[in-house]
Amino acid sequence: FTWVVDTNVAREACLVLGADEVLGGAGAENAAAPTSAPTKPILTSSCPGWVCYAEKTHPYVLPHLSRVKSPQALMGTLLKTTLSQKLGIPPSRIWHLAVMPCFDKKLEASREELTDTVWAGDGKPGRGVRDVDCVITSKEVLMLAESRGFNFFDLPRSNPNLQRATFPDARLDKFLFPRRAAHRSSQAAGSSGGNLYFTLQTVASKHPNSQIQTIRGRNADVTEYIVASSTGDPIFKAARYYGFRNIQNLVRKLKPARPSRLPGGKAFGAARRPNGKPAGLEYAYVEVMACPGGCTNGGGQIKVDDPIIVERKGFATKPGPLEQKDFLAEVDEAYFSAEDSDGEEVVSQNGESRADIVDGISPSYIRDTLAHWADITGIDLGRLALTTYREVISDVGKDKTTETERVIQLAGKIGGGW
Repeated sequence: FTWVVDTNVAREACLVLGADEVLGGAGAENAAAPTSAPTKPILTSSCPGWVCYAEKTHPYVLPHLSRVKSPQALMGTLLKTTLSQKLGIPPSRIWHLAVMPCFDKKLEASREELTDTVWAGDGKPGRGVRDVDCVITSKEVLMLAESRGFNFFDLPRSNPNLQRATFPDARLDKFLFPRRAAHRSSQAAGSSGGNLYFTLQTVASKHPNSQIQTIRGRNADVTEYIVASSTGDPIFKAARYYGFRNIQNLVRKLKPARPSRLPGGKAFGAARRPNGKPAGLEYAYVEVMACPGGCTNGGGQIKVDDPIIVERKGFATKPGPLEQKDFLAEVDEAYFSAEDSDGEEVVSQNGESRADIVDGISPSYIRDTLAHWADITGIDLGRLALTTYREVISDVGKDKTTETERVIQLAGKIGGGW
């Protein structure tokens, strides 16, 4: 490979774009027209399992889905657009591989909305060159290594001192290969990229002495958050829903009321509140992930019952749910304890002094970099950074099988994380 890029770079850009979308910041104004803004509460859309579920079974929630691309998709678009422009070659000559914790990311890569026809053509989805050509999971990386007789545990922990080719745009080279490690959020950010956490921190940064209140839901995968002012008044309300059992409860709440056929009757399904109490502050944002526990528990992740883990841990019998729970705790610990070369105090991004640092990220630096990307490619930022969704009608009984459906069938056979 000519370049190996950390997905966290694109994740930071998505965090800023997502917060701007929810809060109406400068990035949202540059990236999207008002007509494309999602309906509140805005639901995260970086989980392809959740998006596929919504498109096929609950199309009424599609207006709520965030239009911001996932880090995988954004990175693919950035690489294909920039390299094809700078090197003067077609996107078909650029091959992009993504390593992900989720089999469903293969579904995302197959979406017609994530091809060059959207950003280089008429802006409409269609058959074209994928922004992400191939996706393999961490489990598949391990399987591939084993098939080649390669032992990961023999690798040195220090980074190899290798020379890389310079990216053909100096500013994007600094962005894609920062001198500092990509910022790792605290455990409070969750195990799925920290979309909600960053938005909460952004809201809190705009209100001095405000506090973020956490309210545990019916189980560990449902949590409600309220940003309260210095006087205790609620400013912003959001939630986290992981796992399909909880997602089903969420989508039921968003289901439109069915009009009553009786004269003067109330709509069926309308929310009822005891004693006529006011609704209060509603959710502005919900982080939704298909897998219980989030992305560290993705279907493509290495599990405790994988032979290499069974052998390394010396299990006498096949590990069960309890062992998997303990193993997932180890995975989460490794994820959150990853080293951050910036230390505790972050005052700049890539050597540029910035006064607007939020959770280790400078929104102004991200916005300026994205604006530069749009400028050098000559493509509107909305077409580069945002995407769309559509209701998927079942083709049961029909002969035609689309590429996406073939990938869905393959992912289902392999075993997704839902």
